Amino acid sequence: MATLRKISEPVLKQLGQKHSESAFVPSFVNGHWRPGKFSARRQAELRKACVLNNVDPESIGMPALKMKGILRKKPAKGHKQQREYAEKQAAIQMNIDDMPNKIKKWKADLAKEKIKLTPTLPF
Repeated sequence: MATLRKISEPVLKQLGQKHSESAFVPSFVNGHWRPGKFSARRQAELRKACVLNNVDPESIGMPALKMKGILRKKPAKGHKQQREYAEKQAAIQMNIDDMPNKIKKWKADLAKEKIKLTPTLPF
């Protein structure tokens, strides 16, 4: 269900007048920046009122809308666990592949320790 948009009287008065370009943009005068006559909020109200009343915003002196730049999408950062998952799985797989060698080395070390602990005396 569409609602009726109520436009204030001052905005409607501004629609009927022709304004200079400096009324909408800040200007540099005598070494200082002076704000425009209309704030960004008022400019938005004027532009909406122009659209609703079938008036071209440029005909009352408003600057043309600037084209928005292209948004650069970068991938989501993600959780640390998710980012490091592939690297961790690769390390696990490498350890699993090397496990028989590790077991042989461990058994050899165990045998050496056992030999060390056995007394040299026969009784």
